[in-house]
Amino acid sequence: MEIFSQKEFNLKQVEYFELFNQNMIEEEQITYEKPKFGEIWICKIPVLIVGEEVFFKTMKRPVLIIDDTHENFMKNDTKNYYGLKITSQKDSYQRIKIENLTNTGLYKESFIRIELPIKIEQEQFLYRIGIYDKEKVEKIKKKILKKLKEDSWTE
Repeated sequence: MEIFSQKEFNLKQVEYFELFNQNMIEEEQITYEKPKFGEIWICKIPVLIVGEEVFFKTMKRPVLIIDDTHENFMKNDTKNYYGLKITSQKDSYQRIKIENLTNTGLYKESFIRIELPIKIEQEQFLYRIGIYDKEKVEKIKKKILKKLKEDSWTE
C-alpha cells in the first residue's frame, strides 16, 4: 500500500481524485494536514432522508472551512471545525455564488450555503480540493457571526 501525502495528492489531484472515486485509493492511503480557514474540503456529511422511512445517509459533499481555530462558533470546542456546505443548487435562499472557480477544485457553477455553519469532526474530512478567496470568506464569516449575535437568545 502506498501512502500519499496531502501535498502529493493535491499536486496530482485530478488523477488521484479519479482513482479515489473509482475506489482504487482508499481514504486511509492519504495523509492530511489539518484543514485551514478558506480551504474547500470533501467531507462525509450526514443527510436526513425523509420518505416512507426516516433515516440518515452519509454523503460526500464540498465544505468551505470558516473556523479552523475552534473559537468563533463554539467556545472551548477544541476538536471540531465549522464550515459551510457548497451546492450546485441555484435558489435564492441564503446562497452566495462562487464567481471564480479558479483554485476551488469545483468544476461547475456552485453556491455557498450561508444559512448556518455546520460542525465538522476531524473524522469527517476526506480530502482538500481547493481554496477560496480568504477576504471573501472573512466577510462571510463576519456576516454569519453578526446574524447569530442578533438572533441569539436573551434573558
